[in-house]
Amino acid sequence: MKLSNNNLVYRIYMLKEAGKRQWGGGHISNLQMAQSPLFLTPIEATVLITIEGETVALKIGEILFLSAGTTYHINVNATLETVISVLAISYEVYGLSNSTEQELVYGLCREFFPVNGILPVRTTNKITRLFSELEDVAANNLEAQADRIQSLLHQLHQLVVEADTEADITDSSYFRMLSYIHQNIQKEITREMMSRMMGFNPRYFSVWFRKQTGWSFTEYVAHLRVNKAKKYLMSSQATIQQISQKVGYSDGLYLSRKFKQITGMTPTDFRLRPKPMRIVALQFFGDLLALGVKPVAVEKDVMNYSLLLQPELADVRSFELQGCPAEADLSGLEADIVIAPTYLSPRQLKWMEKLGPLVTVECDEMDRLEQIRLFGRLLGEEERAEAWIRHYHLKIDLAKQRLSSLIESGETVAVYEIRQDNSIYIWNHTARGVYNLYPMLGLAPPDKVRSDVLERNDHLCISLSELPIYAADHMFVVVSGQEDWMSRTRKRISKSVVWRSLPAFRNERTYYLKLEEFWGSEGLALERQLEIQTDLLIGHKLS
Repeated sequence: MKLSNNNLVYRIYMLKEAGKRQWGGGHISNLQMAQSPLFLTPIEATVLITIEGETVALKIGEILFLSAGTTYHINVNATLETVISVLAISYEVYGLSNSTEQELVYGLCREFFPVNGILPVRTTNKITRLFSELEDVAANNLEAQADRIQSLLHQLHQLVVEADTEADITDSSYFRMLSYIHQNIQKEITREMMSRMMGFNPRYFSVWFRKQTGWSFTEYVAHLRVNKAKKYLMSSQATIQQISQKVGYSDGLYLSRKFKQITGMTPTDFRLRPKPMRIVALQFFGDLLALGVKPVAVEKDVMNYSLLLQPELADVRSFELQGCPAEADLSGLEADIVIAPTYLSPRQLKWMEKLGPLVTVECDEMDRLEQIRLFGRLLGEEERAEAWIRHYHLKIDLAKQRLSSLIESGETVAVYEIRQDNSIYIWNHTARGVYNLYPMLGLAPPDKVRSDVLERNDHLCISLSELPIYAADHMFVVVSGQEDWMSRTRKRISKSVVWRSLPAFRNERTYYLKLEEFWGSEGLALERQLEIQTDLLIGHKLS
């Protein structure tokens, strides 16, 4: 794009689309692709959108950004008459790339946009007005209103995109960046790569990252890699060179230097430490207790969602991680090891490292029994791990015998969690006791649950209108037991036209589970969840 020097500006905005989009009304919603940077915001209700295979619930007041080339699908039930409406704004930004006395040269600048996701800003009156005015000009002659379009898009860009660079730590783009780092820590990750992903120049990215996290980018990545290396040192006989390649370093000597710099000991010295006895845990309580290992302190929020483990955790100290409390709050613990999930925020990671040697473990990525074996190796309890697995298999065999004549051939079973925003989550094998039902008991899921959740190994968020196509003959309904939410949900379900139309409801085959008992499905918790699930299925036949 070329302009004369008489029109010197540093950015030019080009509107591609502005207006309402509608899906549903008995029509199938096909897979679509954003041709240009695209912003979507719901008009009347929460909209479920699957983006590159990941489903998000876009609520009223939220703005979703999709970069050019992103494929997405609006989740609507083609058998229903419901119409879903969203406002859509799409535009490109061109930046000044070169200038001479005769002309200005502009190039497409998509790096000005954020990464895919729900933006940290909500729709204000001003943003809503800008959407409306852009919709008006799009319906008329765009050429005649070029100056007005520039002004409107410039204002909108500042409010919904550039505000992102000063966003609070709750920015969804920030968390997507951290997730990317965690999932790709074994690969090359550079400051330049991440700055491009966030739409910043490298110098600004460094300042922004330290402000958000309290670390430099290179410090943070080094600590993640060293903490992951500790897991391999404790659970395998891999060489330092082999471990370095697993955590993103090509050279074992470099890993050794970083390891000594961060921990004060060499990798070999760390590997030869005595078996840990005093353990602080942020998660994985069920696995530790299955091995007969009681932690000395646990994270409070996760503990509150582990009611089935309360007898074993009754005298265990708890602490709040959310606010990163002062070190004095856990004085006297003298932890031999701190076990944490890899999804810790950078500030949480920095604080937990003060409590003792920190080892991070990937959350909800392993088979449940292989995870037990991993903790057996980490804690020097391999024999106990195998003994518990044999014990668990005996419990499964007993449950199969009890259910063999009660679940008819061809009947399906599934788990559905109802959130307080009325969205419904369907979980894969890693959560809410699902591991007991399918891999272990061998029960059958509905076809749509199999294809959309289990085979994709991902969780799925659906709307109430979609529930019939995912419904099972036997439906476990997970609901929070707090503040009488369980009672209110049961009443709402009993009056719901959608729920009342389901065979499971009509045949009294809906079974309610407390979220606080089924949040984590690991080790001892999984075993106790099995008893509840089996009793509910048998109770249905006996009633």
